[in-house]
Amino acid sequence: MPTIGTAPVFVARDAELAELVRVASRPPSVAVVEGEPGVGRSRLLEELAAHPVLASRVVWAARCGSFSRPCRLAPLVDALLEKSAVAAAHAAGFSPVTGVLRRLIPEWSPWLPPFPENADAETVRQQEFRAVREVLTGCGPAVLVLDDVHCADDDTWEFLRGLAASPAAALSVVVSAGTCGPRRFPPLRETAAQLSLAAFTAVQVRTLLDASFGRCAPDSAEAAHRRTSGIAVDLTALVQSVGDTAEALSADRLASATVPPIVRSRVSGLMAAIGPAARDVVRAAAVLGSSAGEPDLGAVAASAGIDGAITEAVEAGLLRDLGRGRYVSGSPLIAEAVYALLPGPQRCAMHGRAAARLAASTDPFASLIARHARLAGDIAAWTQWTGVAVDNAIEDGRTEEASRLLEAALRDTDLPRTARESFAVRLGRELPRSIAHAGTVRLLREILREWPLSKAARGEIRVHLGQVLINQVGKVEAGRLEIELGAADLGRRQALLARGLVTLALPHIGTVPVEENFRWLDEAEQVSKGEHDAGLLAAITANRLSARMQIADPEAWHEIADLPRAPESAEVCRQVARTYINLADAVAWNGHYPVARAYLSTARRLIRDDHQPYLDALADGTELRLDLAMGEWASVAEKARAMLTRVDKDGSLAAEPLLVLGWYEYGQHRPTAALRSFDAAFALSAGSVPVQASAYAGRVAVHQAGKDLQAARRLAEFGLETVRRKNNWVWAAELMPFAVRTMLGLGQHVEARELLAEFRQGIDGKDAPVANASALLCRGMLTQARGETLAAGELLLGAAQAYSALPLPYFAAYAGELAAGCFSEAGVRERAVASFTTAETTYAGLGAAVDALRCRRSLRRCDPEMPRRGRKGYGEALSPRELEVARLAAQNLTNREIGERLFLSPRTVEIHVGRALRKLGLPSRTVLTADLLSDIP
Repeated sequence: MPTIGTAPVFVARDAELAELVRVASRPPSVAVVEGEPGVGRSRLLEELAAHPVLASRVVWAARCGSFSRPCRLAPLVDALLEKSAVAAAHAAGFSPVTGVLRRLIPEWSPWLPPFPENADAETVRQQEFRAVREVLTGCGPAVLVLDDVHCADDDTWEFLRGLAASPAAALSVVVSAGTCGPRRFPPLRETAAQLSLAAFTAVQVRTLLDASFGRCAPDSAEAAHRRTSGIAVDLTALVQSVGDTAEALSADRLASATVPPIVRSRVSGLMAAIGPAARDVVRAAAVLGSSAGEPDLGAVAASAGIDGAITEAVEAGLLRDLGRGRYVSGSPLIAEAVYALLPGPQRCAMHGRAAARLAASTDPFASLIARHARLAGDIAAWTQWTGVAVDNAIEDGRTEEASRLLEAALRDTDLPRTARESFAVRLGRELPRSIAHAGTVRLLREILREWPLSKAARGEIRVHLGQVLINQVGKVEAGRLEIELGAADLGRRQALLARGLVTLALPHIGTVPVEENFRWLDEAEQVSKGEHDAGLLAAITANRLSARMQIADPEAWHEIADLPRAPESAEVCRQVARTYINLADAVAWNGHYPVARAYLSTARRLIRDDHQPYLDALADGTELRLDLAMGEWASVAEKARAMLTRVDKDGSLAAEPLLVLGWYEYGQHRPTAALRSFDAAFALSAGSVPVQASAYAGRVAVHQAGKDLQAARRLAEFGLETVRRKNNWVWAAELMPFAVRTMLGLGQHVEARELLAEFRQGIDGKDAPVANASALLCRGMLTQARGETLAAGELLLGAAQAYSALPLPYFAAYAGELAAGCFSEAGVRERAVASFTTAETTYAGLGAAVDALRCRRSLRRCDPEMPRRGRKGYGEALSPRELEVARLAAQNLTNREIGERLFLSPRTVEIHVGRALRKLGLPSRTVLTADLLSDIP
């Protein structure tokens, strides 16, 4: 196998190579390596021939079927010719029988004995066998290495059978052969080994790529394996065609790269070498694109009695035998190469036969039939079967697949005009239930703008598009406009209009005051009067209850008990599940975290058997926020990143995982990453005021920690104005403490008191424990600013206890740390020590190492007798050299740059940095900042 990257790609066959070396170095012995074409048999034999252990032996090597002169014993003649100098050096010891080699190898005539006289043809043939054996064994310890012996001529094959039956004392024989076929190597003696090479597994492909490029992304290795099925020669060609660096080997590039010329040429050669019937079977497999039985392959190939053809194709490596009578192309890459070689008319005919064959089955696979019909050019059948596939997907709850099928059909310029309108309407209906992507939204807008549609169809599409723009894209005003325009076209279709209006009813949507959202809800109820659509009525009830919970109405709890526990229809069940998800979201913002988890559990139970991608994503976003709030930080970042791969990265569903990442990174003291995540979350959260308010809080917190109080103040005012305009102060619970502390830092005490008064008035009478805890924290900070440290400590400790009860541990530790500072300043040492200890323990449990370190330092100043950690001599304190190195590392200098300044080796710098981080209790140098080191003398 060739080289890819910077290292030879011979990594995953070390055990097989070791076994061959063992056998080859212990004559007499015979080893056989079997495997399908392309799995690396030839490369393994090349590595064996070049192995240092065999350096003292004569290695006679050749490949059958690719020899330089087509004659009897051709591979053996090639092997002998390759070592002519070795043979000539030992010619004096050869017996007269070797003279028969003059005809086979004229180049050796000057030093071979005379050709035997008066010998008949059969005698000469037997003497040739003896002569070849003598030369192979007469030049010292030797190894005969023959590749592809299944392609050997009859005489070579008979010679090898003789060697296997009666091995020569000083000769080891190693041969490779195809796995299938009539020519299998003879049974072996006890001294022999038989190895079977399979295609590389996904793990081996990753090992191979890691060895070539350093560290390769797991998804890249999986993509390479999936495309090539682990066939070594094709894997090498694919990787080489994509690039020669780890960065170039992205999963997308490996999946989309065109078939490399080397693979096309290899497949073309293999196709030319097999018979016409076998070629047709291979083409049929490529057209079908999935595993198929003999009857299906025969029907698509338009051939009967294809047993022999299938066997021939499998032996050539162009088909893979999956067992139980099922076959598939050797690899997706081979299938692509075969498909590209297939002439257009023949390709269309085969797709047509495939569609007919599948349609005649007892359980027709509609989407696959539609695909084959389209590729066959049968537009009517394609349209018909696409409609059936969409029906099946909707019936099975596979809304994303239904949307994908409809979108693909609508983008096809050959879609009949008669089907365009119905397909567009159906796409509009399904899109709100699936995860909408930007391209799909653009398509619907293009259809509305350019296609001739009936008023009813146009109105329905507009309403559904409006729902998607509001709920998933975050464009509330654009969505509202679409719903209003749709209303003008809907006429008497009041139920559909009500569905559009109820979308605008949830208070978190848009920048209008919550009173406006309730007005839309009232209008939806008026429009729906007299309607008997159970799904619509459930949707209105769901939004009424969710809206009340979003404003923390304490009376809303009483109505939750009236929700149906076992809805009869699928639509009502979906609406009830959506209700519980919305309730979970609302009560999570209000601070009822365990209740939110219970509601999510109920929602997931209701949609357990009904795949609802949009509802699943909503539930996942809320669950992420709960994990963050309740202190389950160990896996929250990984979960957030995983969710970002499942939703449209430019849609509003990505806002919550980005928000969670921002707060997590803030807690890890990664300000740049946190600000990037908060900014991204804010940009996508135009349709959700609480997410916007939280993103504002995070951005204010980052700037405040960076001592940029002016920037923090500006952002705080923008966030407060958003909440003020919405008139739901419950959603300012996260923002308020950071806003108040920023204002106090700027000396704006009066403004801070007025803001707190406005906040307390806004949450008065609301059932929002997190907002109440926030108000208590703000009161404590204002009291501290007035110099009343003991009273402030009491208030801040009360806030910490209120946060702990939720539980919201990070904010509890934050409030507790502030309380400890107040107690310390007031001289109440015991309470200060207790509060610092609790805060430090909480921070450490969350993994907030920098915050925990800050508390430990404060605790030490408060309690000098506290036991110290670290080495003897300096204890917890950094040594002068460690401090010097740490300060340079905090400036983002590399180990080499630090070493150049201090005349130290990079390794010594690395040791000092490691000790400093260990003493400081920090996980990595990325969180090492100048501020952390500023108070160290």
